[in-house]
Amino acid sequence: MSGQNTSSSSAPVVPRLLLAALVVAGALFLWVVRDALLLGFAAILLAIAVHGIADALRKLISMPKGVALALGALIILAIVGAAIGLFGAQLAGALNGVLARLPEAWESAKQTLEANPIGAVLVEEIERLTSASSADGTVRSMVTSAGGLAFPLASGVTTALLVFFAAAFLTTSASAYFHGALLLFPRGIDENIAEALKASAIALRKWLLGITVDMVLIALAVGIALWLLGVPAFLGLALIAGIAQFVPTVGPLVAAIPGVLLAFTVSPMTALWTAVAYLTISQLEANLVYPIIQKRAASMPPALVLLGILALGMLLGPLGVLLATPILIVVSVFVTKLYVQNALGKDAAVPGA
Repeated sequence: MSGQNTSSSSAPVVPRLLLAALVVAGALFLWVVRDALLLGFAAILLAIAVHGIADALRKLISMPKGVALALGALIILAIVGAAIGLFGAQLAGALNGVLARLPEAWESAKQTLEANPIGAVLVEEIERLTSASSADGTVRSMVTSAGGLAFPLASGVTTALLVFFAAAFLTTSASAYFHGALLLFPRGIDENIAEALKASAIALRKWLLGITVDMVLIALAVGIALWLLGVPAFLGLALIAGIAQFVPTVGPLVAAIPGVLLAFTVSPMTALWTAVAYLTISQLEANLVYPIIQKRAASMPPALVLLGILALGMLLGPLGVLLATPILIVVSVFVTKLYVQNALGKDAAVPGA
């Protein structure tokens, strides 16, 4: 009798163990294919951008949806192609000029920094980190290793093409993929998931619109400032600064580095004023421009965005950093819709609503 009780009580353990094993296997699988998932998310962002442009075109001019989607895709391709065509050669020449003139610029910057105790400590720390006997050796090693970038560059171009093709499929058959994803969830739950997905698409569309306006304004401001300061390749540097706004907080800091380096090839004082210009524009954007834009676009608290960039960068690498903000927006929408509103029954504002 006791043996029967023991066997009957242990019977439910087997399905639970199988379920736990499936969950662990699924988590491991998702971790292995994390880069593919991130690229898929990038394709979704691109498809949402195409749909946003198409909707705007249809509001201006009456046209079939397919034609508007095709025009939206062509507009994005034209913008990317024009940026590469206009600034690609200039940026390549500017970077080559930086590498060629970096020893002279570093010596000039070194003399300026060593004029005060804090600068001297900074110079010592930089030289210790580079572990080089001279700036010439550092630059030479950089130039020598530049050939090794050929394969990653080719891989990056291939990946970008795959993302464009995936976005094209998502754009033309968005409803089919949407309903196909809902089939994976039980009845009742799929309705909540559908609402969260639609709210996420709206939030991402508004965020893309806001960040595009922000990128254009920053590119114009940086370009004018660097032109007035006489910094070489100011158009290319302005484009870099604009694109870098896609990654809040971290992107503008990284974008300032090539600008300051090129300014050092003119003079240390020009480099100083260039750094001041980048800092001033960044502060004006964060405290004046961005608050105005976020009133009409989906936005996230800056502290949460910074923590998200750091966390996703550590977990997922450069792609995690690049896509951190839109990922946080989607997570915030799902948490608000499914947990705060549906599970807890509380009122809460959905990003982008």
